Amino acid sequence: MHTPTRGGRNLTEQRGELVRKSYLGPDAEVRLATEWTALVGLRGRFPAPLPAMGTDRGLLMRFVPGVPGHVAVEAGLADRVLALCGRLRLELDSVEVAGLSGSGVVVHGDFGPQNLLVTPTAEDVVAVVDWEWCRLGDPVEDLAWAEWTVRVHHPAAVCAVEAMYAAYGARPAWSARWDAMMAACLRCRDFCERGGNAAGVASWDERIARTATFRDR
Repeated sequence: MHTPTRGGRNLTEQRGELVRKSYLGPDAEVRLATEWTALVGLRGRFPAPLPAMGTDRGLLMRFVPGVPGHVAVEAGLADRVLALCGRLRLELDSVEVAGLSGSGVVVHGDFGPQNLLVTPTAEDVVAVVDWEWCRLGDPVEDLAWAEWTVRVHHPAAVCAVEAMYAAYGARPAWSARWDAMMAACLRCRDFCERGGNAAGVASWDERIARTATFRDR
């Protein structure tokens, strides 16, 4: 099956108790190495898939059963899912992972309901997946991207974003959140452009224009 990335798609295949992820597009080797580093560093300290093996062709991880967070949002559990996002981001603030680029705290890089696996009633998280964009930075990057994801893909649930900030214990200034949203969108556009994905570039141009009109709630 193909799984989305912030600027394209990867190939993910389940093989029994293992999942094989192959990285497509620019910087594939770097993204593979980044996800391996993140999963090894988070093992036993934060809910994430257990790494089994990293090769030059892909990454093997233990299969994690769970309900995709975005499915739970659409099922009417947005408040619970977003509260989990806030709680997880708060936990991640104090987790250290060696070998990541940047400076600051661990940032997932594609944080939000789309990369959460939760229990059927969204009472708890099973795992946070897709760590290929992980780095050290500012937690507002993850919070803003989760908010952006809800605004764009789940507009009927946008009020649930407040549950995320309540669980996190802080609501970053709108200027910082908007800047982070725009910066992330521009990185996604650049990824598509470097990969020769004209349709992706056009899609991100539309999203960038839309994001520019966002206002604080």
